[in-house]
Amino acid sequence: MKQPQKLLENKDLPPVTITKRQGLVIFSGPHNGYNVPAKLKPCLGMDEQWFHNAHEAMDLHIDKLFMTLEKHLDKVSFISGNYSRLVCDLNALPDYAIAQHSPEYNHIKIAQNQPDMCCVKQRIRRIEEIYWPYHDAKSQLINDKRDKHDGVIVLDIHSFTPTWEQKKRNVELGTIRCEKTPFSRAFEDFLRSQDDFLFVSGEPYRVAEHPNNAAPLITERNDLQYLGLEIRSDLISTDDGIKKITALLKNAIDHLLSHSDIDNITKKRSKTETDQNGHPIIHDSWSI
Repeated sequence: MKQPQKLLENKDLPPVTITKRQGLVIFSGPHNGYNVPAKLKPCLGMDEQWFHNAHEAMDLHIDKLFMTLEKHLDKVSFISGNYSRLVCDLNALPDYAIAQHSPEYNHIKIAQNQPDMCCVKQRIRRIEEIYWPYHDAKSQLINDKRDKHDGVIVLDIHSFTPTWEQKKRNVELGTIRCEKTPFSRAFEDFLRSQDDFLFVSGEPYRVAEHPNNAAPLITERNDLQYLGLEIRSDLISTDDGIKKITALLKNAIDHLLSHSDIDNITKKRSKTETDQNGHPIIHDSWSI
């Protein structure tokens, strides 16, 4: 029986890059990449300038932030997706991982993601070769940390655009979570104490309002206290901005590791008390 043709070739990047260090902290970046497999059209058939400047294609500037974080946080492990979120969105549930249009502008159709260009078999290849290898590698890294340290801290890191539908977002740092946990409480308390940044819990979106988000899947398959940090992309568009966020995250990790509740912060979700009704209070961050 003829074997199905694979999507990724030898000349393609692997779906995930891992930098493994000592310590129990992991920073994960599912939207760090902007690459497209060689078998697909460059930029998925989209205008090159649009593709390389569109938040739809990747979390803007996060790849450069991770490069700096890796240099300065030598006890933090890193895991990054290498392919554009338009090839396969690692932070969406599998059935929603291949977007046919921009989530902000419905009239922008992603050329090579249309049904006539991306059939069911092709979708399955992307999921099997890009989506699950990232999530399996992330789970393995989490398990390795737990085996060694009897606990783990995993922080998903994303960027978001300063505007949405032509309206300014009056927030600089936000968090995405499924519930309140010891980890989220400690991390959000730290962010609230920072005078240099405007932090709003639950911005720029709430997981409960986005049922296609992979956060519940990541939580369940890893028994994890899931938490994501959202950084407004203009804050990390310059070297100075990246330096400030790097210092912030370094201080945040120091705060967590010296926290009086560190044992609960690093525990599996099933072994902690969570508040599933503890959704954040949403402020009006959409106004001009």
